[in-house]
Amino acid sequence: MQVVYHVIDSLHGVVVPAQIIPATEDDFKQTVQDRWQTSWQSEFIQDPELEKYALKITETGELIGLGAYRDMPEGVLVYVEYIESAPHSNPTLAKGRKYRGIGAALLAYGVQLSVDFGYGGAIYLKAKTSEIREHYIRDFGAIPFSRAEPFLLLVDGDAAFALLSQFLEEESEC
Repeated sequence: MQVVYHVIDSLHGVVVPAQIIPATEDDFKQTVQDRWQTSWQSEFIQDPELEKYALKITETGELIGLGAYRDMPEGVLVYVEYIESAPHSNPTLAKGRKYRGIGAALLAYGVQLSVDFGYGGAIYLKAKTSEIREHYIRDFGAIPFSRAEPFLLLVDGDAAFALLSQFLEEESEC
């Protein structure tokens, strides 16, 4: 099995192959130029402890999402510090999204990092709004991680495997 990322073209309902690669300075500049919800050139996101990745359409290289992840060996998990969709696909900014599934791909990548680090797929994250919190709980099996911080969520075990499984494919023999 291999991990093969994709998103859905909202207009046509077709699967569009995507790749997740290390983010570049040009990707961060594009967030300012294209008026993303957050500048990825900010001091917060440019923390050198964060691993930053870009989700791009494989065929065109179009930047459609970014994710910032923190390796948390003391907690034996990966903290998904921040994920964001390009403005044309961000449900907060666009009425009709160009692509769906960007968040799922970026969260699944956090699970993949957690597996790669030897943490078994455990990730945690903080939802920005009540609606997003409920979406993570309903659609990704997230569970509240702290009574003191109800927006802090954990995805692990079967829920983490189910999230990553959306992007698993049999390896083809060439």
